[in-house]
Amino acid sequence: MPPASIYALHGFLGSGKSTLARRLEHEVPALRLSSDDWMVQLFGPDPPEEVFRSGLARVSALIRLQAERVLSLGVSVVLDEGYWTRASRDELRSWAASLNGGLGVPLFLYAVTVPEAEARARIERRNHEPGALFVSQATFSAFLPTFEALQPDEPRPVSSRADLS
Repeated sequence: MPPASIYALHGFLGSGKSTLARRLEHEVPALRLSSDDWMVQLFGPDPPEEVFRSGLARVSALIRLQAERVLSLGVSVVLDEGYWTRASRDELRSWAASLNGGLGVPLFLYAVTVPEAEARARIERRNHEPGALFVSQATFSAFLPTFEALQPDEPRPVSSRADLS
């Protein structure tokens, strides 16, 4: 059996992270852990901002705990979270390196990008799907300045994908 690995997705809202995550969970195979899915299950499709912010931090911590357990059982994970900031990606790399008794777990980072207009259109379509986490255009605009693309000095992603529908 190949060693368990972490497949993490970096990209902004509507970039196609979840589409790629669903593909990877079958191709690898792996357990897909999606912060959007957990948020909807725990807080509903359109939680108020104060619930969203604190809830997302709690969901991310729970996902990390589940991922650690699954990896310890020898099963790979797909982390569908976004890793919008350099700090979050650095922390992800550090966490992966600390697993397996300090020997580390292989980490594969995928960067998923599309033009802003396409991302906005995808969000609008997704907002009408049952069970989707609602993201208004105002929320999209408010979050956009918080997104930090991969920096030149960061380890390169496994793949940069912009071809997802």
